[in-house]
Order: sequence, then structure tokens, then C-alpha cells
Amino acid sequence: MVVIICVVELSTLYFVNQYQKKENKENALIEVNTITKSLNNDLIKIILNPNADVVSDITYRLTAFSKVKGILLTDTNKNGIFKYADINKIQTLQDRIFSENIVFLKDDLLVKEKIVAEGYDFGYVLFNIDLSSYQKKQMETTYTILSIFPFALVFGLILSLFLSRSYTKPFISLIDAMKKSDPTNDKIIKVETSANNEIKELFDGFNNQMNQISNSSKELHFQATHDQLTNIFNRFYIENSLKNSLKKENKNGYNLLYLDIDQFKLINDSAGYQAGDELLKMLVAYFQTSLPKNASFSRVDGNGFMVLLSDSTQEEGESFLQESLEKLKDFRFSHHNETFSVSASISLVYFKAFEYTLKELLKASSTALYTAKEKGRNKSHIYNKSDETIKRFSREQHSAQLIKEALRDGPARFELFAQDIVPLQKQSDKIGYEILIRMWDKDNNFIAPDSFLPAAERYQLMSEIDIYVLWTYLETVIKDRAHIEKLHSAHINLAGSSLNNPDFQAKVKEAIEHFDFPWEKLELEITESSAIGSFNMANEFITWLKSKNIGLALDDFGTGMASFEYLKSMPFDVVKIDGSFIKDMHKDPIDKAVIKYIQEIATLKNQETVAEYVETKEDVEELTKIGITYGQGYYLGKPRALSSWLSN
Repeated sequence: MVVIICVVELSTLYFVNQYQKKENKENALIEVNTITKSLNNDLIKIILNPNADVVSDITYRLTAFSKVKGILLTDTNKNGIFKYADINKIQTLQDRIFSENIVFLKDDLLVKEKIVAEGYDFGYVLFNIDLSSYQKKQMETTYTILSIFPFALVFGLILSLFLSRSYTKPFISLIDAMKKSDPTNDKIIKVETSANNEIKELFDGFNNQMNQISNSSKELHFQATHDQLTNIFNRFYIENSLKNSLKKENKNGYNLLYLDIDQFKLINDSAGYQAGDELLKMLVAYFQTSLPKNASFSRVDGNGFMVLLSDSTQEEGESFLQESLEKLKDFRFSHHNETFSVSASISLVYFKAFEYTLKELLKASSTALYTAKEKGRNKSHIYNKSDETIKRFSREQHSAQLIKEALRDGPARFELFAQDIVPLQKQSDKIGYEILIRMWDKDNNFIAPDSFLPAAERYQLMSEIDIYVLWTYLETVIKDRAHIEKLHSAHINLAGSSLNNPDFQAKVKEAIEHFDFPWEKLELEITESSAIGSFNMANEFITWLKSKNIGLALDDFGTGMASFEYLKSMPFDVVKIDGSFIKDMHKDPIDKAVIKYIQEIATLKNQETVAEYVETKEDVEELTKIGITYGQGYYLGKPRALSSWLSN
């Protein structure tokens, strides 16, 4: 407002001054014209007869014109005839006056007028008019405007305060409400007004928006902390609760129970996922009836639940654990006239604040649950750090982590080894071997296969390992064409699950397109224990493998319950006889008879045989006599790095 008043005041002052200057000039010129007309005849008399009486008379008349400072009368040739008062400025600027006719100076107006009568020019009169009176009047006007300025400024400030109080007060109230409101935590400061204009619409809009944000925040918070299916808490909520519990001491401590529905996958597979969902909702409603007041109940995965008991002793936790087992043991679920008996495996971890990190606590709970499930259905396990089963599970978890590191190229690493498979019935310069995998941790400590492969099976990492072995082997040997020419066969072990794994199948097909390798030299081995289920489910893929001339070998043959049935009905090219028969065949005639029987059946099926664990010269001689095609064992060759088989 101050700026506006200043601009208006200065603009007014400028335009008034400009207007007054223009008006002063016009008035001065009018006055000169009036004087000229008044004195015209007298001036002609002086030009025609410049006697003393005429001069005296006109001089007297000029004294009546107070603004005339000086006059110079000339003839038509600009020769001076009559002078009056001060003509210094006229004489100094005479040429300019004759040229421009009108010359304005600061306090003087210099004007040239013609002396005319009856159409004849008699000469010129040059006036010097005093403008000081006009300047004084202009200054008075300026002072008047400036004197008004303080009053206008005060008025403007008063008006500003009035507008501020009257018109900005609602906005200040709105800003204050915005600062103090926190709709995400249901804290809303409402704004109200009695006005019935845009301010009311703005206030109503703000209030509605705050309510919408609050309602949306509540809904989002519910969705973020609750399971969509059962409406109980979810993993996010229980983990936050555990974080807070680990930082907050109480008198008795905490109990964390982890429940897992036994054989839930069987219900999903047999009755469908919709039935499984209904079971979970009914089970949650049923179980909630027995929860104590200090319990937080959460669904953490498909069929896994956690219960956190706050401020409870270990005895209270164990008592609730037993009650839960009994309650769930009696639960029955019916779907489409089919009834299911439901039970759960439950683990319990008692802890106090600052005893674990969240990661350690969750690991302890999972480990204890794994131990409970190993005991069978409807079993429980209370976590104890010194428990050997717990330690074994921890080792397997560590091994699984190392496997994931090795698959990602570090810091743990895999390396491929190969062990000779030597022909026993003939001499050959060709080579054959079985590809083996070895692992080292980040400190280059060797980890035996029997230490990490069980973990790979448990954590469903075998397919990834099999893909790694196959792809790495092909990438390595394809660079050495001389080695491939000399190669008779390369055996690669597979887990039974890999045959049915879409990623593994896709990778094998990609390898066929990517690598220039003689595929008839590749033998994929699968153990007898996993063969039947895997082969029955992977018929299409197996048929495709056979179409590419990739061989199939049955590993560890003789250890299963229906071994000879497998041998008779399944499309194997090679049968590897389990080493348990080889090492005792010299002492146990039954083992030798089994070896002979396997060889006879394999011969009838046009299958080659490989004897494992060949450790002595006597083993070689006896197996050769029986007719076994190949031998594999430390006597014939120890495993060594694949790189050592290749040309330098």
C-alpha cells in the first residue's frame, strides 16, 4: 500500500508539473500577444518618428506591464530603434530569437513579434518576459501536493491495516489450521466463518480435504498393517511390533509364537485355493477366541501366523503354546462335503528387550518352527540356543547364503571339477568324466558338497546350481576344440526337481541354440531316489532331450525300493551302480550277485553300466570279469579341476 501511494503521489506530482509548465508557457505567450497588440500603434510611431515625446509616452505605458523585463524594437533590417529596461539577454540571444521566434529559459521568455499595420511590416519587437511568478505558482502547487503526501500515506497505512484485519484474517486462520493439522494422525483443526462468499467455500473445501486425507490415511494404514484375506495384522505390523519390543523393557518379557498350518498345500491342491482361503479365515476366527488381551495376532505368509505376547513370562508363553496345540488339534474344516482335519506346528521364542536384533529373533523363530515340523504334525518346539537341531538349521541357512553368493559370483565361489570314468572292457584314447561342483567361502575355505548340497535341496536352489554347472561347463570346454574331439562322454548330475523346472528346461534349450557342442557326448544323471516322480512329470522334456541325442543316466542304482522296475521301464542310456555294492562285493556274495544281475538286465536293454567307488586293483579285475562297461573311483582317478583337463 505504501508503494502504491508513493507511485500515485509521484505520478500526480509529475503530471501536474508538466501540465502547469505547459499552461505557464501558454499564459506567457498570451500575455506577450496582448502586450504586442496594446502597444502595436505606439511602436509603429517610434519606428516612423522616434521623437522624445513618443518614446517617453511608450516608456510610461510599459511600466504598467510588470512582467516585461526588457524590450528591443528593430526595423525590418534588425537595426535597433528603441530599448526598454534590461535587454542583455535579448542582445545575447538575438540571433536565436530571430531564428526560433520563442525561446524559453528558466526564468525568462524571449519572444519575437512582428509590427504590422494594414498589411505592411514595419519591424520587430523582442520581448523578455519574467516567468518567476509562474515558477512561484508552480512551486506552490508542488508544495501543496507534497504536503498532502503524509496524510495520504497515513490514510493508506490505516486502510492497509483495515484490509489486513478484515480480508487477510480468514487466510491467517486457514494457514494456522494447516500448520496445526495432521490428518494422517486424525488431528484436524477445523476452520469456520459466518461469511457466505468465496471464503466460506475455501474453508469448506479445506475441511472436506482434511477429512478425506484422514479417512484415506486410516484406510491406507489399515491396508498397510492388516492382511487382506483375514483382516488380522500382517508381517509389516508384527515386525514393527517386534522392533519396538526389542527396545522396550518390561517386567516379564515377551513370547513370540510362530504357527504353520500342517499340510496346507495338500488342502489347496485337493480342494482348491478358494477352499484354502476359506479355511484360513475360519481358522483365524476360531483361534482369535482364545487369544489373551496382550496378544498381537498376525498372518506373516501363506499359511504362517505369529502371535506376540507382551509382558508375559516364559511359563505363560509355554502354557499358551500347549493350549494352542490342543485347540488347533480339534479344528475341522468342511468343504463340498469333504472334511479336513487341521493341525499346526508351533514354535516359541521367549525373549527380553535388547536380547536379539530383529533379524536374529526372526531367524530363531523360523529355526524353532523348522525343528517342530521335523517332529511331525501338531508338534511344537521351544527355542534353545544350545539345541543341536537349531545349530544344524543355522548351518544350513549359512550354507544357503554362501550358495546364493557363489551363484552371484562372489564373495563365495564355485569351481567345476571332473573325475575319470574309465572303460573296463577295452582300451581307448578317448576320455570320459563326471562333472563335480566344489565351493569355497570368501576366506578361501573349502566347503564339502555334503555340507552345502542338503541346504540347496532344502532351500530349493538345486535347479539354479544345475543351470550354473551346465552353462559353466559348456562355456569352458567349447573354447578347446581338441578337448571336445578327444571327449567320449561328460556326465552332469541333476536334482530330480530340475527336470521339471521351467527355468532349467528353458536354459537347456537355450544352450542347444547357443553352443556348438556334440550333444551325443552329454549324459544327464539323475539319482534313483528322485527318478520316478521326476520322469513321470517331465515326459515331454525327456522326449525332447532324446531327440537331441542327449543321454540319460540313472545314478546310485540299487538303493531304491523298486530299482529293477525303474531299470526295465525307464529310458536310461547308462546305469551307475551304487558304490555300496562295489566296496563289499569281495566279502558279500549277495552284493556281487546284485552287480551281475544289474549288468545282465542292462545288457538286455542295450544300456552301459558304470561302477562307482572303484578303490582297488581287485575291484577293477572283478568288475571287468563281470562285464561292467566303465569304472569310476579313486583308484582310476581322483577328482581334479576341470581346467587341468583342458589343453594349455
